[in-house]
Amino acid sequence: MNNFYLGCDVSKGYADFVIINEDKQTSLDGFQLDDTSTGHQRLCEILSEFANKHPGLTIYSAVESTGGYENNWFNALFNLQKQNEYFLLPE
Repeated sequence: MNNFYLGCDVSKGYADFVIINEDKQTSLDGFQLDDTSTGHQRLCEILSEFANKHPGLTIYSAVESTGGYENNWFNALFNLQKQNEYFLLPE
């Protein structure tokens, strides 16, 4: 299994995340990060650490539309995608 899916539940000021595998089993327990530059950086670190443990993986992600609160997270994930071939946002 090389495909994983990052779920992002965006709220005002923070977001909850979880990673599941192709069998819909939790691969990384849920975690919460603040919607700050520190939180965005931590998300990138967590995903990089996860990728290092799963060589050859692809992570797919999407964020829910929540009145603009999702924009910061989308931008952080978009920038991560530009830097890493393992991370994909749907078009």
